[in-house]
Amino acid sequence: MSWDDYVNKNLRGAGFCYAAIVGLDGAPYASTPGYVVLPEEAKLISDLLSSESLDSITQEGFKISGQKYAFVRGELEDDEGTILVPYVQGNNKEKSTQAVLCMRTAKCLVVAVHDPEYSNGISLGTANTEMGKLCDYLLESNL
Repeated sequence: MSWDDYVNKNLRGAGFCYAAIVGLDGAPYASTPGYVVLPEEAKLISDLLSSESLDSITQEGFKISGQKYAFVRGELEDDEGTILVPYVQGNNKEKSTQAVLCMRTAKCLVVAVHDPEYSNGISLGTANTEMGKLCDYLLESNL
């Protein structure tokens, strides 16, 4: 599968309205038309997800594609490695029903935006599960 297929089939098909896959350095691999994750945004999130703490974004939030998100939750790899896919979730500060998920794999950052208005009835929880499955696959494939 190509990066575009992962975005269009796996992420859009899971109920996300926007999605992107970028390198850990922020280099774009694939995205939905018009959705751009800026390299500095991707690098910040990628670095945070490989660090020991999310403290720097818990109060102030973070930006993805120029949009400000309030930190909702996140998990990092622990010392035992039991968290396989580190992630962060945020809610749009202007449109509270819209959420973003960012998950880090071995070589990329997967970013997807869920909005109930454009999700074809797919809940954020279900979309999150499907995104997690994709990231598990990418990790197993060392991608």
